[in-house]
Formats: sequence, C-alpha cells, structure tokens
Amino acid sequence: MKNNFYQSLRSFLLLAIVMLGSFSSFAQDRKVTGKVSGTDSQGIPGVSILVKGTNTGATTDVNGAFSVTVKSATAVLNITAVGYKSQSITVGSQSSINVTLAEDNSQLDEVIVTGYSVTNKKESTAAASIVKAKDLQIAPSGNVEQQLQGRVAGVTLITNGQPGTASIIRVRGFGAFGGNEPLYVVDGVPVGTTDFLSPDDIESTTVLKDAAAASIYGARAANGVIVYTTKRGSRNKGITVTYDGLYGGTDPNVGGVAKMLTPQEQADWTHVGYRNNAAANGTAVAYTHPQYGTSAQASLPTYLHFNGANGVNSGDMAAAQAAYAANPLTTFVIKTNKAGTNWYDEITRFGSTMRHSLGIQGGTDKGRFYLGLSGQEQQGILIENDFKRYSARFNSEFDLGKKVRVGENLQFTYRSVRGQAGGNNGLGVAGDESVILSAYRMPTAIPVYDEFGSFASTKAAGFNNPRNPVRQIMRNNSKDNNYNASAFGNVYVEYEPIKDLIIKSSLGGNYSGYGYKDYNFKYLGDSEPEASDSFGEGSGYNFAYTFTNTAAYKTKWRKHGLNALIGMEALNTGAGRQISGSGINPFSMDTDFVTLSSVQSPVVNSGLYSGVNFYSLFSKLDYNFNEKYYVTGVVRRDGSSRFGSENRYGIFPAVSAAWRVTSEEFMKDLPAISDLKIRGGWGLMGNSNNVDPANQFSLYAANRGNSFYPIDGQSSGANEGYFRSRIGNPAAKWETSETMNIGFDATLYNGKWEIVLDVWRKDTRDLLFNVPLPAVVGPSASAPSVNVAKMRNQGIDFQIINRGNITSDLKYELTLNNSFLKNEIVAFAPGITNLTGGAFRGITPVRMEVGRSLSSFYGYQVIGYFNSAAEVAAAPAQDGKGLGRFRYADINGDGKITTDDRTFLGSPVPTYTGGINVGLTYKDFEFATYLYASAGNKIWNQSKWFTDFFGTFEGSGKGERAKQSWTPELGNSAAAPIWESASNMSTSAAANSWYVENGDYLRIQNVSLGYNIPKAYTSKLGIKRAKFTLSANNILTLTKYKGLDPGVGGAADTGFGIDVGNYPVTRSFNASINLTF
Repeated sequence: MKNNFYQSLRSFLLLAIVMLGSFSSFAQDRKVTGKVSGTDSQGIPGVSILVKGTNTGATTDVNGAFSVTVKSATAVLNITAVGYKSQSITVGSQSSINVTLAEDNSQLDEVIVTGYSVTNKKESTAAASIVKAKDLQIAPSGNVEQQLQGRVAGVTLITNGQPGTASIIRVRGFGAFGGNEPLYVVDGVPVGTTDFLSPDDIESTTVLKDAAAASIYGARAANGVIVYTTKRGSRNKGITVTYDGLYGGTDPNVGGVAKMLTPQEQADWTHVGYRNNAAANGTAVAYTHPQYGTSAQASLPTYLHFNGANGVNSGDMAAAQAAYAANPLTTFVIKTNKAGTNWYDEITRFGSTMRHSLGIQGGTDKGRFYLGLSGQEQQGILIENDFKRYSARFNSEFDLGKKVRVGENLQFTYRSVRGQAGGNNGLGVAGDESVILSAYRMPTAIPVYDEFGSFASTKAAGFNNPRNPVRQIMRNNSKDNNYNASAFGNVYVEYEPIKDLIIKSSLGGNYSGYGYKDYNFKYLGDSEPEASDSFGEGSGYNFAYTFTNTAAYKTKWRKHGLNALIGMEALNTGAGRQISGSGINPFSMDTDFVTLSSVQSPVVNSGLYSGVNFYSLFSKLDYNFNEKYYVTGVVRRDGSSRFGSENRYGIFPAVSAAWRVTSEEFMKDLPAISDLKIRGGWGLMGNSNNVDPANQFSLYAANRGNSFYPIDGQSSGANEGYFRSRIGNPAAKWETSETMNIGFDATLYNGKWEIVLDVWRKDTRDLLFNVPLPAVVGPSASAPSVNVAKMRNQGIDFQIINRGNITSDLKYELTLNNSFLKNEIVAFAPGITNLTGGAFRGITPVRMEVGRSLSSFYGYQVIGYFNSAAEVAAAPAQDGKGLGRFRYADINGDGKITTDDRTFLGSPVPTYTGGINVGLTYKDFEFATYLYASAGNKIWNQSKWFTDFFGTFEGSGKGERAKQSWTPELGNSAAAPIWESASNMSTSAAANSWYVENGDYLRIQNVSLGYNIPKAYTSKLGIKRAKFTLSANNILTLTKYKGLDPGVGGAADTGFGIDVGNYPVTRSFNASINLTF
C-alpha cells in the first residue's frame, strides 16, 4: 500500500513537470517599450523598470525611453526613480506603455543608510533623519557640518565663521565630560573628520540618533552616527555633466561688536577712576597717568610717544629721524589718533568666496561611475586669513558577470589655511589672547602706524600690555600656513552566490600628510616686546584603515519578510608620526631661505603613535509580518586597545519594533491618515573617545628640561634622568549609554502633512574624567581617565512638514524641526562631590555637580551694588566690600559671604533648538528661507572682564559700558561696578552672575531666490537645466546677548558657552549658477 502511494506520487510529480515544460514551450517572450516622463512631460533618465518577481529589468535612457522583455500578459512592471513616486503597472495586452511619475517629497519613502545596509524609512524601526544634498549646497562653507544646523531635530551645532575650522556637533545632548563627537561614516568607512568632503559630492546625509539606528556601530555609537553617502553613477544612464559655481563675500560687521571708549572718553574715565580710587582709600586725588595730564580735566597730548618721551605735544623730529635711521627697531614717534582707531575694523575685511564644482556621472548595464572635481577659496573676515580646498573624487562600480560586483570610492584632497589657524575650533591660539580680544584691549588713542610707518604700539607708556593686533596678523600670521593633503577611499567586492545573499568585503583607508610653518618677527615697540625673530615648522603623517566583511540575506515568504546581516570589522584609527622644531634669530626670515638649520637655540620634538585598534563582530536581524509588524534586533561585540585586559571588550545590544497602523483594516475608514507607524526601541551603545590610547599604562620619560640629573656632581650637563610621565589605569571601562526611544511617523492627506515625533532618554554610565592628581606623584605625570559619573540626557524631537499648492503655479513647503533637551549629571563615584572646568584670568566659571547640567556656571549671586556707606556697614561680611562694588547674596544665611555662598548661575545647554524652512516655487522661480532658534541657555561673557573693569589691565582699551558704571545716581541699574583700580572678590577677582547673560537667539540663517531658466532657451545650447540663485546667510540675529555672537563657537563639553572673544558667525552674500548637460 505504502509503495503504491509513493509510486503514484512519483508519477504525479513527473506528469506535473512534463506539463509545466509543455506550457513553457508554448509561452512567448514579448517586448514591451515605452517612455517614462515627469509631470512636465520631459523624459526622466535613469528610471528603474523591473519585472516583478524576476531579475529582468531595464533602465530608461537620457530621453526616458525603455525596452523590456516579459513572459506573459500578467507580468507587472515596478517603476521606481529617486525623487519620484513609484508605480506598478500590469502589462496586459499592451506593447507600448507610457508612464508619468509624480515627484515624491515624502520623507517616509526616503532611504536610511547605515554604511552596512540600506533600509527604506517606511520600514525602519529607528530614529533617523535624512538631509538632502540640495540643503547642503545652499551656504558655502569649509566643512559640511556647518550646513546641518537646525535641519535635524536633536542635533546641536557649535560653529563659527572662521574658514577651515571644524564644527562641533552633538547628537541628542552631551553624554560625557569630553569626547562627545559623533562617529562619522563616509561611504561605509568610519573617519575622524569630514573636513575633506565637498558638499557638491554628497548624495545624502543620514543622522542615526537612537540605539535602534546606531547600535550596529556599538562601541563608537553613543554620541550618534552621521553617515555620508557620496554620488555615484546609475545603470544604463548616459553621461550627465553638472557644473556648480558660486561667488560671494563675507561681511565682518556682526551686531555684537563691542563699542569702545573714544580717546577723550578714555582719558576722562581714567581720571574718574583716579577720583574713585582716592575716595575709596581716603586719600587726595592724584592724576598720574603719563598721557592725560595732572589736572582734573583730562587732556590728550599730540604725541603719545616721541623718541623716548611720553605724553608730549612736540619734539625734535630731525633728531627722531636720525635715531630712526640708526635703529628703526627702537625708535618710535606715535601721534595720538584723537579721532580714535576702530581696532575691530582694522583687523577685519569683507572677505571673498569662490567655489567651483564639476560632476560627471553615467553608466552602462555593466558599470557605473562618478567623477567630481571641486575647488573652494575663501577669505576669512580677519585680514591675511585665507582657506583653500581642492578635491577630486572618483567612484565606480562594475559587474563581473551576474554574481560579482567590484567598486571603489576614492578622494584626494588638499586643504590649506593661511594666517590665523583654524585649530582649537576658532578660539585662536590661546583663548583669551586671541587677536579679536586684542582688538578690544588696544586703546583707541593709539594709531595703527607711527609717523615713520612702523606699527604703533604700547611703547607709549600708560596703556598696559596689549599688542597691536594689526601687527600681530600682518607680521606674525600673514606667512603662517597650515596645510594637509589626504587620500581617502575604499575598494570592495560583492558576491551573490545565491539569490538575495550578498557577501561583501571592503578595505578602506585614509592617508593624511600635514605640515605647518610659523613665523614671529622681532618687535621692540610693545611694553612686553618680542626680543627675537623666531621660526617654527612641523610635519607628520598618519594612516588609518578599516577592513569590513559582511553577509546580508534578504527573503520574503508569504507574509513574512526577513533581512539578516552578520559582519566583522577590524580598524585602526590612525598610526603615524610627527616632528616639529623651533628656534630664534635664524640667518634669514625670508620664506624662501629660512630653515630650522639656521636658527639659534633650536628645540626639536618628535613623536610616534600607533593609533587605536578595534576588532568587532556584529549582527542584525529585521523581521516583518505582512509589512505591518516590524522587529529589529542588533548585537555588536567590540574590543579596543584603549582599555586594559579587564575591560577590553564590550557587548552592545539593541532591540526595536514598529507597528504600521495604517495596514490594519480598522484604518480603512480614515482616509485622511495616509500612513502611520508607531515605533520604539531600547539599546546600549559605547564611547571611548574620552580616554587616552595609553591610559592603561604607567609610563616614564626622559627629558633634559624635566629630568636633568647631575650624575657627575656638576651643576650643569647633558645627563638625562627618568620621570613618571603618566599614571596608568588598567581598570577603566567603556562609557556605556542606555537609550530608550518611542515615536511615530505619520503622513496625512496624501503627503500634504508629515509629522515625526520622538520621545527619548539616554543614560550614560561610567563617564571618564581626568581626576587631578596629588602633587606627590610629580608635576609632569599625566592623570589617568577614571570612571567617575553618570549623566542623563532626555528630550523630545519632532518635525512637522506641510506642503501644497496655493495656486496651480504657486507651491509651498514648510518644515519645522524642533528639539527639547534636558541634560543632568545624576551620580558621582564615591569620594567625588564636584568637578570643575578651566580657569580664565583666575576665574573658574564652571562647576559640575549632581542635579546640574554639564558645564554649569557657578559663582556668587550678585543682588546689586553697595549704594551707600550705610549699606556697606549693614551688609554681611564680604572681602573687599565697598561703595559701588558687587553685593553678593548670603545663600547660607550665616551672616558672612564666603565660598560656601557660591551657587549655580545657569546652564549653557539650550533647552530648545529648532529650525524653520520655508520653500516657495512659482513657475520657474524658487524662494527659500531658513531660520534657526536656540533658547533656554546662558552665556558666560568673559570678554567683559577686559573691557568693563578699570582695574583689569589698567590703561588698556575699555568699552562704552564704562559710561554706565556705578554712580550713586545709577545705583543698582548700573551696567558695571564703580570705575576704580581695586581688584578683589567684590570687583573683578571672583566668578559671579554679572558675567552670565541670556543666550537665546533667533537667526535668519539663509534667504535665497533662484530662477530656473526655461528649457526653451537652454536646450538650444545643449543645456538640460540651468538655475541661477542669489542668497544671503546669517543676515539677522535677534538676541539680548551683549557679546560678539550668541552662538559662541569654539568650545564644548566642560568649556561650553564661555565667550572669550571667539570668532563669530558672519554674514555672507552669494550668487551661484547650476548647469546640467
């Protein structure tokens, strides 16, 4: 019986096979042709035509035409193109099919790129944002990050207007005391910086914000991941050539430039200071300034300095000329500039900008390519400050048969900065010694040049020690040059052994060679002269690599969809070496001849570094049921050479899910809701940026300067001893962030409205910090990074998009990106109560405690001024208290003002950031404007320390707020304390709330008007598309902040929000043209 059953079954299967073969022999292949056009009736090149359920397909040519072979009338053509809504058409009896595709602006149809995989946003369970390429091209910039500000909810950008300066990006808050930089990935290769990228080469930018999106990168994902995908060619697409050209300029006249006292006002207020000093000290007034006379009425001399004499009205010019001829370095005749020198104007200019980009892309059925060439030259607003970047990119991919693809992405870049270097994020060489702050400190009575054409200076007595910032720039910075040449890219091979299984291997690398030259010229005209010429130079290189291997499988069975990914990755963040040297009084300071070989007292340093090694294994599984319910699981195991053997490896899992509500039957009766997806996720991510690669080791070093040991008993010699240079911590752990996110994506009224909302929390534990060491271990020992704290960031991100037609010709799109953030330190390790930031002129403004945000401001709370002798007598004991000085709150109520009365004065972390994008199109015209807002934060205006106290660098330049300093009439409404020389806790020597200002601002970041030249004109010239655009950037900032720029670019983390004369964001105006051939 059983045998009969199997025999019958074999017979049936054999018969079925024969019948199927017979049917197939009767089937006739049929060719279907057609054209795909846009709503403007113009053919669309590069459209994908795929026969559903097969690998058969075609791509439209430059005119939008296609030809494809189908097996039967039931065949369905899936028609897709980037930027257009997809269509599916059943062939039926048609032999010619013409299709019109509508433009698709829906973000739910965008693609999320992680570097390892590509996911349609409609199917994603993660929190991710995508920035379109055209948004990156609106404003010219030396780096692409500056153009992300306000366009992505949850992203904080700290930037400035200095060309070539790296921006600081923070994704969803500040998760650590340092090293909060996100991970950057370019074409699948992790990189440390993106300053080599040209905005015109970028196809898409994806910001991965939560664990569901970013945990595939494990140990480096705690601060978010920003993925850049560059342009590439399309299959079966003809050659397309694009040219983008931009010309413009940058205006330095930002609204917050400090207004300084005129020469006569400075003289008058100097005498006011003397009178106030005498009153405070109970002595007779003595007018002793060497320039302003000895009478009560201050006067200005004709000459501030005349060949050794100060504050005179005449002198022997012939004798001075003879002295100058004999020794021009020590002879000066400085005439008083009674009209006043505007030092900020003298060091700034209207800087020009030029950018050109050429793109060539195309492809056949066997290969695709993209070639990009770009050059940008930009003048900074500071004189003698220029930035240049030239790059060449080539991306290609080729099919080697049906199963193998090979490709590469390669870019060469040269960058240079002349003058003020772009390092330290625009803060300048040494914080409060920047040339911008020097412009505030230089008295307006001093001219730029003296009577012999030399730079004028504080050789003239009575003006303290500022330096002529024009001389600093033109002499000491104009020949300085920082340059970098790099080669970046990867090569990869993909193999598809069976359908839907893709094995990929990629080897990427980045080689960078860099160098600098630094010139400083002898100058004896300052009160603190530069006694020697000096020259320094250095160079180095580093090489980083990434080796990635993945296997991805995608399948669908009935209602079940499954995507699986496994992989391994090995990388080194950059090994290399550097050498630098400096010396004084070389044989010649001519740039063509000066070398380290000719300097005196040479000092040479070199270093070798091996980079940080990572080894990782990872996997990801995406499952969906009926394209309705989605689940994603990710796990990654990372090992890093930054950590000791105890904690070298970390495991970082994540899980997330989504429910497409609109796929349910009960939603059919709600046509207004076109698409609705609810999603949520949890995961762990790591961070090791904030730990030195040698943190685990205790190191010793030899240095003649630090460890000279007279072993022969002599008091001098060349014997080197050894000293402890680092205290190791082999027990340091990864910083680990636990992230939770819940949100939804909604499309309403067929795409007219889109809403994306995320509510999230990120708890980061085991925060690393360099805890100060006791002096007993030695002054040269570097402190180790120790796990000391836990921090929480939580917030709400939401985006609202509304688009539609006002008339048949007038279309609009309005986008609002909004982010609310709360940052808080929630715990410290036992024995630690607080951590502090750096000091500025003896003032330490930052203190971090449990319950407060990162970089919170801390000091005495000013409750007014002492307005009468009675108030002084009745007030609690306070060091240095006196008439017109700061009056502090007795916080603890003990009847005296001590350090225990210091309190928290505000946070620099904005509670709200957001942007508004408005786009209008009318026929061939396009208008766009973009506004950025930041609110809920405070700024520490340290620059007031220099300009608003008489006694700080007494005699140097002072601001107009002197005229609003304390008097009995002004009382507590005064803008600054009494104008006097005293410096103590009650005046300029303590951190207090007077420095803290409101940091809210609204900025019109961009306004542009574009015109698309009609094709009736351009087609005659062989041009497919031509667009001309006028734009203005940062044209208006509304703020109550009194400093240079409320954006306070330059520092983050434990130095966030402190203004020491930082390089401001600047206003620019541009004209650009885009051509497509």
